[in-house]
Amino acid sequence: QVARRIQELVHETDLVARLGGDEFAIILPNDCNADSLGRLALRLIEDIKRPIAIDDDQVSIGVSVGIAMAPMNGTRADEILRNADLALYRGKADGRSVFRFFETQMDSEARDRRVLEMELRDAIHNDELVLYYQPQVSAKDATPTGFEALIRWNHPVRELVPPAEFIPIAEQSNLIVDIGDWTIMQACLAAVDWPEHLTVAVNLSAKHFRRSDISTVVKRALAVSGLAAQRLEIEITEGLLMEDPEAVIE
Repeated sequence: QVARRIQELVHETDLVARLGGDEFAIILPNDCNADSLGRLALRLIEDIKRPIAIDDDQVSIGVSVGIAMAPMNGTRADEILRNADLALYRGKADGRSVFRFFETQMDSEARDRRVLEMELRDAIHNDELVLYYQPQVSAKDATPTGFEALIRWNHPVRELVPPAEFIPIAEQSNLIVDIGDWTIMQACLAAVDWPEHLTVAVNLSAKHFRRSDISTVVKRALAVSGLAAQRLEIEITEGLLMEDPEAVIE
């Protein structure tokens, strides 16, 4: 259905291809300008998001579009496709259901991300990750009730890197599982030495939840640390609850 809607919006001389999964590519071999490409991208976004009837259900989906133009954005096929993909990545990061043109700084940002990802792989083994603990207090009398574990990356060159910079990179790879498992274990090991009435809260990435057997990870952390189960709080986003409530409840 998506392929059909795309083909209805382009000319016979244009090429539409499904690259795999939910990714499509369009090659427009004729003279194009930014205005006409922008108008086509908007039409694609509007047309594809119309509900699709599958059996008795109405399914709605969204699409993000990345655009690269030759020759200014590349002369080789792989180069043009890669730059369109970088523009697509920016569109997804900006909120999805939008289109973005390739810009030269996207290339340097992509290189920075790759370097940071390689360094992040070493950070776990080099003990560069650290947990800070933010107090949680009672709203009634301001007495401490526990602490929330906040992860930071103590980078040897960049110094303290906040999670907003490295967690998205970890989520794009499978590093989020290793980092999340490590965080739960370290938080339990720290909390076991606190007074027994204090709890420790750990924020869980939705992608960590989906990719890992959380119950096994928690059981192991509690067993190794000796922390009482009721003293560990796992915090998840409400979005995860809505996506697959049965799995979350289980």
